[in-house]
Amino acid sequence: MFTYSPKQWLGKHAAAIISLLIAANRTSKKNLVRILDNVKNEMYITTISGDVPWRPYQEEISEANLATFAQDSTLKFSDATVRPVKIMAMDKFLMDQLRNTRFAADIKQGAANIDSNEFRQAVLAYLIPILGKSFERLFYNSVTATTKAAIAASSATAAQKAWAAAQPDGLVDGILANMIANGNVIAVAGTSVTATNIVAEYEKIYAALPGVVAGNPDTRMFVPESDFSLVLQANRNQQYRDIFTVQGNGLENATVTFSGLELEFVPQPGRFAGRAGSSGDFVLATDKAGDENEFTIDKVNNLGDAMFGKAVATLDAEVLLPQQKVLYL
Repeated sequence: MFTYSPKQWLGKHAAAIISLLIAANRTSKKNLVRILDNVKNEMYITTISGDVPWRPYQEEISEANLATFAQDSTLKFSDATVRPVKIMAMDKFLMDQLRNTRFAADIKQGAANIDSNEFRQAVLAYLIPILGKSFERLFYNSVTATTKAAIAASSATAAQKAWAAAQPDGLVDGILANMIANGNVIAVAGTSVTATNIVAEYEKIYAALPGVVAGNPDTRMFVPESDFSLVLQANRNQQYRDIFTVQGNGLENATVTFSGLELEFVPQPGRFAGRAGSSGDFVLATDKAGDENEFTIDKVNNLGDAMFGKAVATLDAEVLLPQQKVLYL
């Protein structure tokens, strides 16, 4: 339940309500991933990969020839399933506390009236970006207890197992958990990244990308938000000016590229690369896009005056073609 230790309202207060500065959900805002909405129960996603090689022309082809040709083909269809999990955020408000606060000026006359529109708007303005950001963190970082156990028993790297073990039991399996649990992702051993070694460490990720992915215009490198300041520090050195290109100011608005590869700064501890965007291989499945940005405030029941605030959304994550993804952890 929310807490409030107010100064007694004496008729004068600052016009603005000052809150923590919280960035918005950059993943949804910038369409960094493929968003599948209207998924009520589950949805099957089919991907196709591989190649059928060219060979010298043969006019007559035997069954034996055809069998050999088929062995050379790497054409492959794969299915994945997304099942969005229903989640919610909820709090309780005792509105009578507002009588002796700044919000009293907004409460209608009458003892029964204790609702304040200014209070509602302040809560919504603060919580909507908060909820969007925490939803974004779930998408990348969440890992369920079942998947944590599976990763611990798998052939994942020591660093990948350590990351999974360190996470609390989550509501869904996010992007990092999916890449690790699949087992086919291209693993690059990570270290503590600093302004001094960031170029060399990013080069390891770039070099590990399959050629067809590295040259794709939709390929992105996803890195922690804290890397933004490291990039700027490294960029002060003149020799790095052609390696990092920064256009615009601030984490929310800047476009940053590394050797021509665009960087996306998101709230997750690892670094990974692959085909991104609305037609890419990182999938966010939900019932309705934007549900995490809807917070309802209403009465708990008709008997009392207590209020509740509630947001409900669904979420699942999937990584397609993990063999084309690089995970630095």
